[in-house]
Amino acid sequence: MERFEFYDRFKELHDMKNVVAGEKRIEDMIESKGSCLGHRKVGDRNYHIFYLSPSEFAVYYHGGGTDAMYTSESLGDVLNYTNTLEE
Repeated sequence: MERFEFYDRFKELHDMKNVVAGEKRIEDMIESKGSCLGHRKVGDRNYHIFYLSPSEFAVYYHGGGTDAMYTSESLGDVLNYTNTLEE
């Protein structure tokens, strides 16, 4: 199964550690308060991570469900959650 894939504009986030909402490293990259950082496909579902500046990162799946409701101030927490979702 594939892992979360950052969009080209946010690729450098892949190698950054301890990224927290509101800090300069992420704020300098975004253009709007609700930026989509990338996606991960799990079965027929496509999950996206949004950065909701400056407060949190959020997992989003337009089909809804409890697996589509996860937020954290830590990008690492949200990536870990997204990368452990199973079909």
